[in-house]
Amino acid sequence: MKLLMLAVDGFEDTELVATLDVISRGKDEVTLVSLMDRLIVNPKYLPGVMANLLLEDINIDDYDGLVIPGGPGSFRIMPNINEVTEYIHYFAAKKKLVASICAAPHLVGKLGYFKDRDYTVHPGFEDQVIGGRYLREKGVVVSDNFITAKSMYYSIEFGLAIHEYFHGKTSRDALEITLQGE
Repeated sequence: MKLLMLAVDGFEDTELVATLDVISRGKDEVTLVSLMDRLIVNPKYLPGVMANLLLEDINIDDYDGLVIPGGPGSFRIMPNINEVTEYIHYFAAKKKLVASICAAPHLVGKLGYFKDRDYTVHPGFEDQVIGGRYLREKGVVVSDNFITAKSMYYSIEFGLAIHEYFHGKTSRDALEITLQGE
């Protein structure tokens, strides 16, 4: 599978890096695309991270799913970038995976995609979601082609859920054992 991961300044370090790492270890390809005007994207804490491509260099049709990390960039910068909304609509309409973590599920939920679905989001952002069943106590929620996670604490589980979505429970279990070093 080929996944598109969006990055802006202020992303939550662990949500991007750990998720990307788990998906990559599962042998799926992840393209980290910068929505800034440069390849270096500045996370919340660590020094800059090098994206693979700039937004204008991708062909959205090449991807099987969309991954959106959270952090301040997901609520301060991403809502002002039209392509974020366009990409969410594109992947949702094609019934392709839309995975978001921490504050980022609000970007999907405010468009109404969680109506009649279960979801989680970082506490405090649930009021920006239209409809749906907010599962505050859940770390990761899978509902149809949408995967949501509550916070950076769940980044590895989030990555495993993305892997399971494409490859099934048996493959997820094997990847999890590999991650545990057994």
